[in-house]
Amino acid sequence: MYQTQPTPYDGQRTSKLKLGLIGCIGAVLLLAVIILVGIRFLLPALSTKTKGLSGVFMHAVAIPSPEGGYRLWILSDGSFHYIQRTESPGRFSMGRKCKFCKTWTYVYDPANKTVLAKFKTDYKTLILRTWMTYLNGRVWVVTGPYEQNEPRIFVYNVNPAGLALETQDLITKYPELSSGLIDLRMEKDPDRIYLDTRDGREGLVLTLSDEKLYQNESEFRNTLAAGDEERITVFALGREDSGPRRKLYKVTGPRNRVKDSFIEFALKNPNSLMSSAKATAEPATPNRVYIEGMIFYQDADGCLVLHQDAAGQIADRLLTRVDGSGKEKWTAGPAELFKEMKVDIDKNSLSAIFFMKDNIAVSRTGSLILLQLRGVGAIGFAFETGKKLWEVRF
Repeated sequence: MYQTQPTPYDGQRTSKLKLGLIGCIGAVLLLAVIILVGIRFLLPALSTKTKGLSGVFMHAVAIPSPEGGYRLWILSDGSFHYIQRTESPGRFSMGRKCKFCKTWTYVYDPANKTVLAKFKTDYKTLILRTWMTYLNGRVWVVTGPYEQNEPRIFVYNVNPAGLALETQDLITKYPELSSGLIDLRMEKDPDRIYLDTRDGREGLVLTLSDEKLYQNESEFRNTLAAGDEERITVFALGREDSGPRRKLYKVTGPRNRVKDSFIEFALKNPNSLMSSAKATAEPATPNRVYIEGMIFYQDADGCLVLHQDAAGQIADRLLTRVDGSGKEKWTAGPAELFKEMKVDIDKNSLSAIFFMKDNIAVSRTGSLILLQLRGVGAIGFAFETGKKLWEVRF
């Protein structure tokens, strides 16, 4: 015998409707709160970004403008990034992926905050290794391989702005590259690209100043050997002890020795330099200590040192220019630098200089100092006075 379920009273139906209505209103209110909180925290971040530029900042080079002043050529990652989670029986993985994978190459006027031109380059997957440099009136943009991405080289003319050469043009130019590229990387001082080919050639060296291809590192180094014994004077920071204190020296000796990375450690005992490197050292700023200091740029007119205002887990970073005589000309403090450069190891262990150094670049073009922080943007300073001229933020 079948039984029928009792029909709810009208009062019961009304109560359920009221509860459902209250639930809907509560959900809407909760969503509104989430949106308002999101706007509260998101708008300040959005308001700091430079209009007309998008993506994640990667590199920039400063180039004299025909009208006077400077233009920036900027490379950004314009991909849509997301985390992909993959699960299967007995296996779990998470990894970063991208959709609409691409880079933007911008020509930007920082003084007038104007995008003058932009070039889009499509990729198949994440763009992880990138380099950019300016030489002989041309901008080089280089990306390394990753998964389905092949090694790529782009060379742009700057006046007028436009693509001059790309990967296949260079492969066609040099018979040694005819089989195609499987890997590459760029190095500075001097600017050069190391190339590996599909037919097994490894470590070919393309120098960008004259676009000459050397068969290996040894052949390339032989062209520089003639100047190895030339005595030059450079700035170097030496460890005062095993801690974070650094002292600035002017080191004079053979080119191939004073530019060697061992100099930093040899300067613990400057008197030993003559026997170990045939070099001499004298204090450049005798009464000054640079905490966790690193020299990020130097030329005949002096050097630029990035350092901290104090030792410890939390500190501000400073950028100091020292002239050729060893006199400090100016220091840019935390108010002039990116807030992301602050040291706060308690919150972010990667804020230590050891981890940040590869994401920071400092260069000079004429009267302009360009400070870059990968993932954030670039700042222009007047070389003589240290005045902050503009900030480009992504």
